[in-house]
Amino acid sequence: MEPATGNNNWYILYTFPNLEKKICKELTKKRIESYLPLQKVIRQRSDRKKELQIPMFPNYVFINTTEKDRFKLLDIGGILKYITFDGKPAMVSNEEISHIKKFEETSFEVETHLVQGDQVLIVDGPFTGLKGKLFYKKGKERVGIHLNSINHSISVEVCTSSLRRI
Repeated sequence: MEPATGNNNWYILYTFPNLEKKICKELTKKRIESYLPLQKVIRQRSDRKKELQIPMFPNYVFINTTEKDRFKLLDIGGILKYITFDGKPAMVSNEEISHIKKFEETSFEVETHLVQGDQVLIVDGPFTGLKGKLFYKKGKERVGIHLNSINHSISVEVCTSSLRRI
């Protein structure tokens, strides 16, 4: 993976449930660059609908720090561990962080002639070059994109003209 700046890398903290925002505030106080991707959701309350911003990846907070300094952060309450794969800390490239940020900002409409399960390539817009699988969720057609470095998938609605079947 690419280093973020100098000897810094983006690492992934694994937190206790529902403490992601609190941990980000604590990291900001300590002047540690952190990133918590959020998504807007509408929740039905008994008397009204309410728009909330919830973590895109529950229990995950991304931090940009050095290998040495990342261990000092484990004493912050609510942090359980770092995400690792094959015993090595998972590192996320600047490019993947940029893609995740685009997912936060964008919502698209999906091409109707594609069939659920089709492998697609996004050929236009902020997600150009990403590959994914078409599926349906809550009656809407969406494209699932798997981010290997964090072993998570994200889904977005993508403009009809932006998709090509692979």
